[in-house]
Amino acid sequence: MGAELSRRDFLKLCALLGVGAVVTLYSYEIKRVIAQVAEQGGGKIHLIWLNLASDTGCTISMLQASNPDLIEAVENLGISADFWKAIMTPDYDLGWVTAGYTQEDLSQVPLFNAAFGSAPVDVLVVEGAPQIGTPQGSSQGYFCTTGKYNGSPVTGYDLLQRLAAKASYVVAVGQCSSFGGIPAASGNLTGAMSVRDALNQASVSTKHPIINIPGCPANPDWTLITLATILQGKDPDLDDQGRPKAFFTSYIHDNCPRRDAYNRGQMAKTFDDPVGCFWDLGCKGPITQSACAKTKWNGGIGFCTQAGPMCWGCMHPNFPDPPTSAFYAPVADTPTILGVNVDEVGEVAIAGAAGILAVHAIRRSVGKKKKPEEEEGIPPSEPPSEVRQ
Repeated sequence: MGAELSRRDFLKLCALLGVGAVVTLYSYEIKRVIAQVAEQGGGKIHLIWLNLASDTGCTISMLQASNPDLIEAVENLGISADFWKAIMTPDYDLGWVTAGYTQEDLSQVPLFNAAFGSAPVDVLVVEGAPQIGTPQGSSQGYFCTTGKYNGSPVTGYDLLQRLAAKASYVVAVGQCSSFGGIPAASGNLTGAMSVRDALNQASVSTKHPIINIPGCPANPDWTLITLATILQGKDPDLDDQGRPKAFFTSYIHDNCPRRDAYNRGQMAKTFDDPVGCFWDLGCKGPITQSACAKTKWNGGIGFCTQAGPMCWGCMHPNFPDPPTSAFYAPVADTPTILGVNVDEVGEVAIAGAAGILAVHAIRRSVGKKKKPEEEEGIPPSEPPSEVRQ
């Protein structure tokens, strides 16, 4: 791609056409650029996928990537997955079998060669929350150990520090590694937290800013397109939470199939309401940013609120703690959207003529002159003015 398609244009196209479509259209160019990067580095791009406190859901999500699929990404894009515990089997060679490690007791060798030895680490992908707490009568980080090195247990926290300091890029995939997620929820006893917070606690610096791709699970296409971007040697534009702006600028509520019902003040009273807005029932779409509705999931088939249920806010930095909980309680601080308060919309809609005025006000706000990038369907570079947090 290089000179033919700049990073900015690349990410704009991803937002406008969908990640899958862009990867399909530019698959040859992506492969060519990544091959050049690999040649300059003396071979393949070396990737370590480190699992910490999680349910491995993001790996399962990656297995369902479609454009490109995971096998194509690994085998054809010049990536050597030197360690990825969840899918390291003798029947599926990601690099470790070729190196001669075909027994369970030797499966940690590539990981320890990268952490303690001279094996290269170009990209460190972390799935799951680091646990830095100290169990009673033990040492820091011993809530999570990963094998033994020289006869002593090695903690996930220690591996994270060593690998992150060495890697060219660190990518936190999923809610748990990006923001702590469920393992770090209120009341946790293990000291679980985000990758960024854990490295800050350890005073470990990374060569580039940590990239967070939240979600429970993370969208596989967003992960692959982010990897494709950094393997071109280009840092994606990140917001103040470390998220790629291409996927985390708009709010779920903005593109919800039930948005028209909200505009009309038609609020659902029960979950079997086929058209009403779920705001009053606890939907977290108004405070959750993501491109779910634009790029969709499962090969572009659909996304959560399109399928019927409300948004649970799984990509919100505080999930599952407030303000994303209690799950069935409406957002506590009712925001103002397009200059009209949600409660006021419901009240004036019932009032008939006043309802018409409210809808007119909304349309008038929508009808204001848009910036060129908005007319093209491209997310603005900064969050919209109707910030809901």
